[in-house]
Amino acid sequence: MIQTVDPRDICLAIPCKTGLVDVMCMRGVCNIIGTGRLANQPLFKFGGSNVGAVRNTIADWFLNKTQCNWLVMVDDDIGFTLADWDLLFEDEAGELAVCAEYLQKIDGAQVPAVFGLGFARVHRRVFELLIELTTSDGTPWVRQGIYAGSLVWDFFPQGVNVAGEYRQEDHGFWSLVHTAEVSIRMERRTHLQHSGRSTWTYDAATVDVPSHELGGAQ
Repeated sequence: MIQTVDPRDICLAIPCKTGLVDVMCMRGVCNIIGTGRLANQPLFKFGGSNVGAVRNTIADWFLNKTQCNWLVMVDDDIGFTLADWDLLFEDEAGELAVCAEYLQKIDGAQVPAVFGLGFARVHRRVFELLIELTTSDGTPWVRQGIYAGSLVWDFFPQGVNVAGEYRQEDHGFWSLVHTAEVSIRMERRTHLQHSGRSTWTYDAATVDVPSHELGGAQ
């Protein structure tokens, strides 16, 4: 599958807490730049232990300081190949959001992270729809707040939701996208590597639990 999206129309963002990016992740970045799949300098967002806030500053940069229509989010501990990238950009039905599964960091298990943000692409229009999203009484679903001196939208909320469930920022984001009635394509054909004290390589044929039975990504 040949990438149909203009490489100049893609903003690749990598949140990085420690300033260290896994070598398998950087290999993937070098490969997509070297093969002409990405024409813009990647955005590395270093520092900040609050990953939700870091993701919100990335979205703010993407919306206000680039002309790109696609935001690709890759975590600094996710290794990917050109084949994985091409699957992410396979345009099956003009989707505005694609989310790839990868394994959670669980020793001795093959448990996929469902609705994570380690390897995903989202169109600018999705963020615009989230800003426009309101409840039945007109209250905005997405609020704004000051972070590091800038007014940003909280696209990646985390904490206890109205159902009393604790959600991390990745599920908070995808829940908003679902509420906005945006179709999300789940990509399960990749072989993404999730690195830490070991390396967990995703293969949909070997996962321990069916995806629809799982909760939040880790």
